[in-house]
Amino acid sequence: MWIDNKFFEVKKILKNEKGTLLDIGCRDQILKKFLNENISYFGADIEQNINSSNLIVDLNSNFNFGNEKYDFVTAIDVLEHIDEPLKVIKKCLSITNNKVIINLPNVAYYEFRLRLLFKGDLGNQYHFSGEKKDDKHCWFTNYDNITSFFKKNFDNYEILPVFKTRNKIKILFYLEKLLYKFFPNLFCWSLIIILKQVSKSK
Repeated sequence: MWIDNKFFEVKKILKNEKGTLLDIGCRDQILKKFLNENISYFGADIEQNINSSNLIVDLNSNFNFGNEKYDFVTAIDVLEHIDEPLKVIKKCLSITNNKVIINLPNVAYYEFRLRLLFKGDLGNQYHFSGEKKDDKHCWFTNYDNITSFFKKNFDNYEILPVFKTRNKIKILFYLEKLLYKFFPNLFCWSLIIILKQVSKSK
């Protein structure tokens, strides 16, 4: 089974950390497998996980995480599905003692562009079904508008590129990392944003 490289990147970020972590939009709790033994994992999602318990939270209608605070909060491929991502991020910052780690897809990545050109779609998250319950994106997230969003709303943040590893020969993987320096909108698979609790929203 292929595991998205973003989980390995989050693992690196938290490699030497310890404390509690709330994973919002945890779904099948893949992230839990990548955390060291010094981090206590808690999940939150709109539905109960069949294999493990988690908080039930609908991020489009309520942000009730209780009165608990966590050392880390993660939102991996979540905010692009949310009507008001800024409110969710601010809530995450209010319940962490350390940092918030966010991952957002870069839909301007060249493979997405080729798919649109030759197949006429950007994947299941952008299909037109009219069903509210469908797993869909509310926002077109790319390098330019992600960086602009965080620059506008936060004073202290770090953005890290994530490069796709699936079906990639090593030379192509390293070539994309090189080309990213010149054309970031084309050559990163997704972006990890790290926000520290001390950051103040404008």
